[in-house]
Amino acid sequence: MASADGASTFAKGLRVLACFGAGSRGLTMADIARQTGFDRASARRLCLTLIEEGYLRKDGRVLELTPKILSVSAGYLMAHEIGRVVQPILNLFAERLDGEIALAVRDDDSALYVAQSATASARVSIGFTAGSRLPLWPTAIGRMLLARSPDDIVAKLLEQAPLRRFTETTETAPGALRQAIETARRDGHAFVSGEFERGAAGLAVPVGRIGGASAALGTTASVNRLAPREARDRALDILRQAAIALGREPGLG
Repeated sequence: MASADGASTFAKGLRVLACFGAGSRGLTMADIARQTGFDRASARRLCLTLIEEGYLRKDGRVLELTPKILSVSAGYLMAHEIGRVVQPILNLFAERLDGEIALAVRDDDSALYVAQSATASARVSIGFTAGSRLPLWPTAIGRMLLARSPDDIVAKLLEQAPLRRFTETTETAPGALRQAIETARRDGHAFVSGEFERGAAGLAVPVGRIGGASAALGTTASVNRLAPREARDRALDILRQAAIALGREPGLG
């Protein structure tokens, strides 16, 4: 929501664009009104403005994002050397993992991927990429980001967040989640198995800061692949090496 000094119409337009953040290829104006809570007339005016500005296109009743939306994120990616510096490092360590590796920061109650790399053999069943959002609580990279957050922020998020159950093993008890965050903070890594997606496990470590925001580096693989202690220790060692490599870069440490 916009503050008293903010531009409420602009904020509403951003909320319309955020409706497409879950990877929706097309939404109707009725879908957008329902997701934002705006009345249909307001949603229609906002959508028409975004069409005029070139950020949305209309095909029949369906609205889609246009490539112009990428120009909004380009400045952030360039300013933090994501393409020139970060991506090559992630590519290198994805090969060493023979899997997937991602760099994320906390954005409110989500882990937001700012870069990602995966080998052809990686277990990436949902197809996450830069810009993807993951819930904080049931994911390793999310818990690592929470472990890097002040206690008051964690308490506020835990109080406000809908603790959704994604699988039969998703932890939703506040006390147990606090303990998991403390464990990640103490151990310097987080491991989560089967809580966000059945059959998938995640491992994450802290990585300095990006643009003032604490970051984390994580990998996802099958539960079976990360279950053996030796395999998990090897993956953890590779993630820590990648974190050190990123930390050596100016502005990323």
